[in-house]
Amino acid sequence: MRLASFLLALPALLLLGCPSGDPEPGTDLTYYADIKPMLETHCTRCHQPGGQGVGDFTDDAEAMAMADRMRVRVDAGEMPPPVADPSCRDYEGSEHLSMPAHKRDALAEWVDGGKPMGEASEYVAPGEVIAQLDSVDMTIQLEHAYTPTFEDPDNPGNEYRCFVVEHGQDEDFFLTAMNPIIDAEALVHHIVLFKMPRDEVWDDYDPMVGKDCIDGTGGADVDGMIAGWAPGALPVKLDPGLGLRVNADDVLVMQMHYFLPGPEAVGLSDQSGYEFTVTDTVDTPIRMLPAGIFDFSIPAGAESHTATDTINLPDNISLTVYGTFPHMHVLGTEYRVWAEQDGVETCISEGDYDFDNQLTYMFKEPLEFAAGSALNISCTWNNSPSNPDLLVDPPVDTFYGERTDEEMCFAFTLASIRFE
Repeated sequence: MRLASFLLALPALLLLGCPSGDPEPGTDLTYYADIKPMLETHCTRCHQPGGQGVGDFTDDAEAMAMADRMRVRVDAGEMPPPVADPSCRDYEGSEHLSMPAHKRDALAEWVDGGKPMGEASEYVAPGEVIAQLDSVDMTIQLEHAYTPTFEDPDNPGNEYRCFVVEHGQDEDFFLTAMNPIIDAEALVHHIVLFKMPRDEVWDDYDPMVGKDCIDGTGGADVDGMIAGWAPGALPVKLDPGLGLRVNADDVLVMQMHYFLPGPEAVGLSDQSGYEFTVTDTVDTPIRMLPAGIFDFSIPAGAESHTATDTINLPDNISLTVYGTFPHMHVLGTEYRVWAEQDGVETCISEGDYDFDNQLTYMFKEPLEFAAGSALNISCTWNNSPSNPDLLVDPPVDTFYGERTDEEMCFAFTLASIRFE
């Protein structure tokens, strides 16, 4: 088993506020009192102007017009999109991301009852999903706008470029919150942010076009992954006292994965970036530990193929785990991460998987793992025609790789390490 230096974006999660009261089936349900707060709690993160979802559920008339279709998708379990199961390990914002069965039943009962509107005065706003940082101390951006060419015959439709960005800080510092600034949304498949010593920047680096880095780092000996973005991700905010260290003599490097969705995106330019909150000191430095499986083969036509592997912590290293980001590509359907220590199994994170809804799950309570514990990861893929997201049809045997039409199995984990 290996641990990667970095591979993909750390999508991230920042959810604030508290949801409104839960509607219960069997009561006199109305749109304003029950359904509108439910939509804002579970749906409008994506179903709003500029969001990933179809329709604007912040518009009452449009939400009412789509109510029947909404009920069908919710009944089928397709919406809200799959997330980690909070009964395995509860995480910040689980009340927004996971819709309980009684709310699904309430939506169906309201639709079947004729979709009564009720009175606007009955509406009470729930807590909302926050898509931006509430304060920003530092912003970085690609030095020049870049237009992908997609000319690599070995990786059609995919391009990986690494761009060096100066952070502008004179002293060592810690990142405590981070949020991507996505420019060309049609092109950007993911962003990986990592750091490397300034004196190790590639000799052939060209700031106008960056560096080809489909191998992840362009051959650089990097100190580690810091953050990233992938579809569905939200800002990440670490608990007080935690931070990711960046040295004054480091540079930040943004690995941009550009994916060509169709001819309409040819010629588009991108100048994405990142914004942060920073501090001089923290109580506990944390790191990104991208544990994953590299040696797997997903047979063509397999509707449910699972790979599992184990990482055994050394006898002199223990961990405190604060959150994890599961990652696969479009064939991924479900995952599981768990630990075993002293004969006891502990669920870390598990659930169904959706490539368009990749989130970092920050646990409400950190997990402690003693030296010698076994950390396990399992991924399941659907490489059959029944997968609506299949990129190669008819399907072919699929292996580990960076490209979107290849696959991955990772649990990017935020943790502090103790040497005993």
